[in-house]
Amino acid sequence: MLGLPFVRVGGESALRLDVPAGRLHAFGASFAIDEAFVVLAVTLLVTAAFLLVTLLYGRVWCGWACPQTVLGDLTRWVEPHRGKAPPRGLRRWRRPAGFALTALLSALVAANLLWYLVPPQEFLARLAGGGLGPVLGGAWAVTGGLLFLDLAFLRADFCATACPYAKLQGVLFDRHTLVVAYDTRRAADCVDCGACVRVCPTGIDIREGLQMECIACAACIDACQPIMARLRRAPDLVGYFHGEPGGRAKPVRAGTLALGAATLGALVLVASVVAGRHALDVVVMSDAVFTPRRTPDGGAVNAYSVALENRARGPITVALALTAEGAEVSVKPEHVALGPGERRQVRLVASAHGLPPGRVAAELVGEARDGAVLLERRALPVSLVVPEAR
Repeated sequence: MLGLPFVRVGGESALRLDVPAGRLHAFGASFAIDEAFVVLAVTLLVTAAFLLVTLLYGRVWCGWACPQTVLGDLTRWVEPHRGKAPPRGLRRWRRPAGFALTALLSALVAANLLWYLVPPQEFLARLAGGGLGPVLGGAWAVTGGLLFLDLAFLRADFCATACPYAKLQGVLFDRHTLVVAYDTRRAADCVDCGACVRVCPTGIDIREGLQMECIACAACIDACQPIMARLRRAPDLVGYFHGEPGGRAKPVRAGTLALGAATLGALVLVASVVAGRHALDVVVMSDAVFTPRRTPDGGAVNAYSVALENRARGPITVALALTAEGAEVSVKPEHVALGPGERRQVRLVASAHGLPPGRVAAELVGEARDGAVLLERRALPVSLVVPEAR
């Protein structure tokens, strides 16, 4: 997460939302704001995949990959000490140092989030020059402040009370989902030391059974195993189990097959959407303020409003032509240059000869080239109007 904004693909950040330009740059592709269906397809894929992982492995995301949990692990010094007391020399400055570390980490993570909107090189250059400005600087201060309050005071209580994904996961569990649990069959081995309760970030007692607040961080497992080892008893009094202690893994079942099919379908949708993207977007309409007219030599002149958008990562030149069966047609302009992500609307004037009076079916052709390389050819139906001779 910290390093991705520094990775560049085709001269642009590997993943960045360019708000002023209304474009999403993602791993070499550039999507305009009107291509939101791409984001929708990716959202469906991520949602289906998350649900499948949750059904199989429970709250593995919450315990091991969620930024809230990872950042909480890195800032444990802000918590009152709940285990063995540290050396006397460390007790006095442990929590103040923890708050200082949390403030620095919050500032770094807040800046990192902004790097997905502003290139990190630009952000750091403006920071060094004291020119972040009120918008970027204010966003950094507010985001960093909220992160600090979260990590310093709310911490895992957010997971237990406010996180919507945490609430959703509980209804997805079944009898074979991987969970952290207390083995009630070995209740006689428990010496009631309370170690599992003291280290729990959400303050639950794992011995009371599976609870909504459990984020599967396995801190209780780590606390219990050394005690079982000293007592020379089996280590998994608290451990990972499928559904319940003694349960067996069953990866192939109705729920996993359904969610697996949904994930595969979403993946196919993303692939088809990305593969079907056009490097050149063309929209054409008859020019409302230009009336078709005849020329003295018997030809006809029509005008069209043509909107062009370059969706490629580099500059392109668009060659425009209009064709109609049995006619000689010339257009102006014949070429339009577009920069990366540029949109332009031009008036295209077409002069046609050899057509009878009336409305004639024609085709507007736009060819996008990067030098001599043809990137895209778009053909759209239009009508040529040939007025009656006077």
